[in-house]
Amino acid sequence: MHPLSRTLRAIWQPSQEKFLPLKEEGAEALRHAHLIIGFSSVGGLFSIIFAFYYMGIGHYPGAQAILVSSLIFITLPLICLKRGKADLAALIFVLSLVAMFSWLSLIEGGVNGHAVAWLTTMPFCSQLLILKRTPMIIVNVLTLCLVAFLSGLEVLHIQLPIAYPGGQHGWVTLVGYTGLAFFMFALGYIVEYYRRKVMEERDQAESELKSAVEELTKLNLEKNEFLGIAAHDLNNPLSVIYGYAEMMSQFDGLAADQVKEYSIEIADSSKRMKKIIQDVLDVNTIESGKYPLRLEWMSLLPLVESALHQYREALREKNILLDSDLADVEAAMDPGALGQVLDNLISNAVKYTPPEGKIEIRLHRVGEQIEFEVYNEGRGFSEEDKQKLYSRFGKLSTRPTAGEGSVGLGLSITYKIIQAMKGTIECESELNQGARFRVMLPCGTA
Repeated sequence: MHPLSRTLRAIWQPSQEKFLPLKEEGAEALRHAHLIIGFSSVGGLFSIIFAFYYMGIGHYPGAQAILVSSLIFITLPLICLKRGKADLAALIFVLSLVAMFSWLSLIEGGVNGHAVAWLTTMPFCSQLLILKRTPMIIVNVLTLCLVAFLSGLEVLHIQLPIAYPGGQHGWVTLVGYTGLAFFMFALGYIVEYYRRKVMEERDQAESELKSAVEELTKLNLEKNEFLGIAAHDLNNPLSVIYGYAEMMSQFDGLAADQVKEYSIEIADSSKRMKKIIQDVLDVNTIESGKYPLRLEWMSLLPLVESALHQYREALREKNILLDSDLADVEAAMDPGALGQVLDNLISNAVKYTPPEGKIEIRLHRVGEQIEFEVYNEGRGFSEEDKQKLYSRFGKLSTRPTAGEGSVGLGLSITYKIIQAMKGTIECESELNQGARFRVMLPCGTA
């Protein structure tokens, strides 16, 4: 940070935290308060320097005028700010400066002294600090009248007294005008500092708002897409359930094997609906950061075999060849989470493998990690598809080969579960050349 910036900030920064009521009125009210604090603090610093200088050269009336006025414009505005009255604080500050410079002009020779030049800067201060139009105009008119009055005395050849030793006039003028230049520089610096700060905060707020709008737009599109997919995918099993239930209710003489067949169809359709709903619940749970992992030392082979067993009918119906190479490995895993990963990957392999196709399943231990691979001879994924594999409701060009439903959440859930288990997943695929998913999970300790 620039040395001048550090110096000025050290003067007024500690006081800012005391004015918490103004924070509730918004950024502009706080910026206004900061300007008043900055102006009064810098004004107080210059007043103390000038008061000591005046006492040093024997200009005691000038030192008195500065000390009395500075006591007012340092303390009263701060008290008003603490009570949340920024407009009153600004008015008191500017009026006390106008009074001080008018007082000094009357005892330092009028326009022959430097105090009149300080007085002419007051409209600048009032424009910056007094936000209400009427008080600001009154202060400016008052200042202009005082400057005109002091200048008019020169026209009338009325010489005002000079209260400091005559031999010091040159030095008083030099110090006065040099101090004025530094004072205006400091005020300009404060104004620019808070202007840039407000601009940065505005730009940041706009950027955050833009990001929020983009995220909300994305979520809204995902929501609409999900509702469309869910409505479509839920409609099919609901239609099956309704159809078979209606048939069972209308025909009293159904054979036992027919009832069993219809019941199986209803149960299968219910499972499909439950899977869709469970996917939605799972993705919400995972993204909320509340997905619990309960590790236990277990053999993974039975878990993989159980997952494969669930799809035996689907494999048979599509006449898919299953090539498995499963080692009996043990690791500390969450059986529920790992079972969901296995189910999603195997179900996808079955969905995207064409009839008469082939699926390969591999399970091995590699060092301190478990490697699980699933390969299918389906259409595979394009480079564009691979960019969206693990996104929610991602639309892929590759579609299930037998009209199976797909909400688009399975791989997203799988990816997040694997992340939670501190593992990795990667997909090796080229269009029309199948796809191989490789999952690496740490063995862990129970």
